[in-house]
Amino acid sequence: MVAHQTAPSATAPTRGTPAVPRVGTARAAEQRAEERDREELVRGNPIRQLLEVAMSGGVDLTIGYELPDTGLMGSPGALVAAARAAETAGVDYLVFPDRPATATRRAGPPAAVIAAPWIAAQTSRIGLVVTGSTAYHEPYHLARMVASLDHVSAGRAGWQVVTGPDHLADANHRREGVDPAARREDRAAEYVPVVRDLWDSWEDGAFVRDKATGQFLDEDCIHVLDHVGPTLHVRGPLNLARPPQGHPVVFASVTDRPVAPTADVLIVGDRAPEHGADADQPHVLAVVPFVGRTGEHAAELHARAGAPRGDHERAVVVGDPDEVTEHLSRCAVAGFTVRFPDPSQVAVFTDEVLPRLRPAPSGRSDVLRDRLGLPPAANRFTAEAATGAERS
Repeated sequence: MVAHQTAPSATAPTRGTPAVPRVGTARAAEQRAEERDREELVRGNPIRQLLEVAMSGGVDLTIGYELPDTGLMGSPGALVAAARAAETAGVDYLVFPDRPATATRRAGPPAAVIAAPWIAAQTSRIGLVVTGSTAYHEPYHLARMVASLDHVSAGRAGWQVVTGPDHLADANHRREGVDPAARREDRAAEYVPVVRDLWDSWEDGAFVRDKATGQFLDEDCIHVLDHVGPTLHVRGPLNLARPPQGHPVVFASVTDRPVAPTADVLIVGDRAPEHGADADQPHVLAVVPFVGRTGEHAAELHARAGAPRGDHERAVVVGDPDEVTEHLSRCAVAGFTVRFPDPSQVAVFTDEVLPRLRPAPSGRSDVLRDRLGLPPAANRFTAEAATGAERS
């Protein structure tokens, strides 16, 4: 990398007057134009405004770690150690990948909905995001599992939605009259709103616990959905109280058209078109880092891994710690989900890149929605009741 240097001034400063760096007229005009363009881009766009504050040090970038499968299949103690190390370093959340199929004879990691609650008991601050497919879980079942995780973790749960085709997983979930590949997008588009309604089926004030009257529940605060849609029929209500966050955080790829509009956080890659994405949804970059002692060493690591390239699902960054930090610092996103290519990169990134990219945050909320800067999740049924009362 070639450093750009400012040419020394040709005119000596007047005695007693501080020297002022001289900038060429053309370059000064370019800088003013760039500043006007940036201000125009930021004006009226809340996400851009947040990014400007974040990059100036006012708000911490959000950092999540998606551990490699090999890191999740080691000893239980190693997984706990990795989670605690990430929590101590200030990482905001862990993503637990999950695929109900295998293309090899190698065993996969434990199910995400089992591993995440176990890690919840071993940690106290870090968020826990489980991957779940709309094709292979019934919405009631998934809503219940993620809500349960939110309860046992005291508001640290998230759900990474997956809807794409997977022929090996499809082959594991067929039964008479049911083909997971059929109407996949229709089911996915209907799925997330149903899950959110199930989370809302118990209002926050449902538990009265009034000893004087003997009333334990307010049954008017418990709602039957009776949802009948094109692909899903779900009665409800859920069989446990509303999650601490109201709605655990929903992550989805910006290119996943059926679910992107209903997600809380959108995951972007190198070349991710925004398919109707709401400008108010925070964007996090999925990044695969290859961090070496030097640029040459990083290139060797990258080549050894098959030289993967960035695409619409991820960015690939190769370099020494300073180069990787510089590249990520230029990305106009609210944060990063770091997908490590192998376990050795976890410690390198945590020790060498994370402190350069973002100072260790202090005094932050342990609730995942708060960490991500998301507003409280409104309860649909409470809002509808309030609207009806106002109209009457």
